[in-house]
Amino acid sequence: MYKHLLVTLDGSSQAEVVVSHAVDVARSMSAEMTLLRIVDAVSSDWSERGALGKGSAENAVRSVFFEQAEAYLERVAAPLRKRGVKVQTIVKQGAAAKQIVAAAKDVDADAIAMATHSRKGVSRLMFGSVAEEVLHETNLPILLVRAG
Repeated sequence: MYKHLLVTLDGSSQAEVVVSHAVDVARSMSAEMTLLRIVDAVSSDWSERGALGKGSAENAVRSVFFEQAEAYLERVAAPLRKRGVKVQTIVKQGAAAKQIVAAAKDVDADAIAMATHSRKGVSRLMFGSVAEEVLHETNLPILLVRAG
């Protein structure tokens, strides 16, 4: 029986298909959910007309990415809360698979739910498979749903 599900979202509407499946599991087991969004690390060395140094530019961009990710997760979480689902949100930055596994530990999740884009061929070689990486990095059960 699961008490806490970590639900990963990449910001795409296709990946949101996992939410309804996770809600079904959470409700059937009276579990709580954490919605997770990973934002890419900012490593650029640029400034706008020299007005911002590297650190300031990175912080400004990082802040915008975090704010957008937080707003996105709250838009997804709000209707779930109205339906009585206990849900929290987290935004992390860095390599997706590593951050997913770390977040699962942070929230003491019993399982991870995520959508997979089922990339093949060159696309898979270029972008890899976050789902596969997570599978190899954790012992937790993983609910994989094909992204719509």
